[in-house]
Amino acid sequence: MQVMKLQIRTITDHSHSIRWTSYPRELEYDEEQHTDRLPMLHGELGVAAPRSLRLVLRVHNQAGIPIIEGQNRVEAGQRSFTIGELRPLGIEAYAHKREAERLQIARRIWSRRAYGTLTFLATP
Repeated sequence: MQVMKLQIRTITDHSHSIRWTSYPRELEYDEEQHTDRLPMLHGELGVAAPRSLRLVLRVHNQAGIPIIEGQNRVEAGQRSFTIGELRPLGIEAYAHKREAERLQIARRIWSRRAYGTLTFLATP
């Protein structure tokens, strides 16, 4: 198991519920753990979420262009979270390809990652 880290550059909190110093500055993942999909990313807040939040991750390339997106909920009282369903952006043109080919394309897109951005949104 080789734990890798994705640096988080920008955090936007539309929920206004967590102190700035409590946001994660990086997310961890094990690239070798999941060979049938993109890796799952794990993070932890410095404090427990005061209410249920929706978390949106965007992974950017060196040019700053978002290339992958993932979302999850952080329930009230939780500190740790996992973003498991990462979706490459803009690959709808490959919908006619077989699943294995689409996975190869997604992995090539993932290989161009440089940093991530997080957005926290209040959930109703």
